[in-house]
Amino acid sequence: MNLNETLQYYFGYDNLKLEQEKIINSILDNKDTIGLLPTGYGKSITFQLPALILPGITLVVSPLIALMQDQVINLKNKQIKAEYINSLQTELEQELIYQKIKSGKVKILYVSAERLKTNKFINIMKNIEISLFVCDEAHTLLWSEDFREALGEIPKFINLLPKRPKMLALTATATNDTIIKIEKLLELRNPNIILCGCDRENIFYKIVKTNDKDRDLYFYLKNKINIHILIYCLTIKHVTYVYNYLKEKGFNCLMYHGALDSKEKKKILEQYKNHFVDIIVCTNAFGMGIDIPDIRYVIEYDLPQSIEDFSQQTGRASRDGEKGEALVLFNINDIKTINYFIDNIEDMNKDSKELKRIKESRRYKLDKMIKLCISSKCIHKEISEYFGIKFKNRCNMCSNCVNKKYLF
Repeated sequence: MNLNETLQYYFGYDNLKLEQEKIINSILDNKDTIGLLPTGYGKSITFQLPALILPGITLVVSPLIALMQDQVINLKNKQIKAEYINSLQTELEQELIYQKIKSGKVKILYVSAERLKTNKFINIMKNIEISLFVCDEAHTLLWSEDFREALGEIPKFINLLPKRPKMLALTATATNDTIIKIEKLLELRNPNIILCGCDRENIFYKIVKTNDKDRDLYFYLKNKINIHILIYCLTIKHVTYVYNYLKEKGFNCLMYHGALDSKEKKKILEQYKNHFVDIIVCTNAFGMGIDIPDIRYVIEYDLPQSIEDFSQQTGRASRDGEKGEALVLFNINDIKTINYFIDNIEDMNKDSKELKRIKESRRYKLDKMIKLCISSKCIHKEISEYFGIKFKNRCNMCSNCVNKKYLF
């Protein structure tokens, strides 16, 4: 089957969006590629479709187990030969997948960056044709600066292969500086960079300066019933506090954070998807790979550490294209908390000069987020221009562009 026939047969679409088509054509032209597409735009199809056309395997590095599991389930439902290998599997389960790989029964394989460092995986993949290597959610490569070192060592694996595959990096949020870092960390060769405007026109942005977050949160939520809502907090401690506060007020909510085990996370997600619970209070552990299209409200109880984080988190709202809202409860004390985190970044593998650079970068991003919160300019415009995208007009979809009667 050709590209259009494959698109129709497996995915049920007659046409691709313009930027999707550009990325796929770049891959098929054997060019390294960076794709920046907004949340909900359909990033995954830009490698899943060519994977079905190209010989051998497409290898996808994914930062989260939940992300790879969800995508593999969706692909298998389309009768696409996809698998993942992760730390939750037994040795026997992993061995069965390795046998499938050796016998040519896998077209798309999802792994973590840490898997690329294991001798068994390296020795097997040296003997397999890898046509396309994908770094999904590529902004997480920057996590290698202070944790998950393996995300910064992907080229070591690529250099061990007998033939270098085509390379693709995908993300929804990246500044020009981040794009340069992605290119450097993956050692891409003169990549095509394909950008789509990151603005989510269907999301109404509200920034509220508050001296009493709990009071304002309560009044904001009190009439919102049977609606999917996310509340983001910086720490597990804050998640627990907000969860207990809302439970005392009678709200139907659960909490979600990285310290929960995978079974508990899965149970919470199922309850949320099926509307047994309205509100999830969470850290940024709730995000990538969680595809719930009808989350109508995303609330930032704590100030996000950067506009990137803000865009990633609020990007969970209304992925089905309906209208949604994103609210920031801005309090000056949040700045002190984030600065404390930055001041206490430590990494024994980095020298003082590198640590200083990382801290300066974090403070710069925090400063941009603070300026967004205190600005009277169009929020959509400010976010778009932060990511290097021109935005000409007022949006009429933020608290700086419309009358304050829209608030609360």
